[in-house]
Amino acid sequence: MRLTRQTEIAISILISCARRQSVIDTELAADEAQATKDHAAQILKRMVQAGWIETRRGRGGGLSLKVPAEDLHLGNVVATMQPGSLGSEIGASDIKRVLMPVLEEANAAVRDLLDCYTIADLAESCPRSTLEPKRSRRAFDIPAYRSAEISSRHRPENIGGVL
Repeated sequence: MRLTRQTEIAISILISCARRQSVIDTELAADEAQATKDHAAQILKRMVQAGWIETRRGRGGGLSLKVPAEDLHLGNVVATMQPGSLGSEIGASDIKRVLMPVLEEANAAVRDLLDCYTIADLAESCPRSTLEPKRSRRAFDIPAYRSAEISSRHRPENIGGVL
């Protein structure tokens, strides 16, 4: 079984909401999921329809969990976000007829295993650094003592006297 990018983003957003236990900005949730705001908005629409997230517009708006994180089982999240299952990509052939009962049993086993975990479990066990937004390093982010060190290296007298 392979998780789609949409499912990964949905799980990341749910974990972010569970950790904060308050309203968070949509842009922050998208950054933490390492997705664009537009892509996250498409996924959030499905999550709102599923009843997991509630959104608020305007000043102080954003998104938050509609149900407790302890009630959001991972198997349900995966099944809702990617309804296809193992074997759904096999074409119409005799092998599909023979193989489908085995794959259906495998799907049931994977779903049962995923249902043993909740978003609350993941929020507790997932290192915070994996969810932090990746910021690009800009000149004004460099501390003052480092910028002085960098600028002194690039002075003509420190480059070997070549001008």
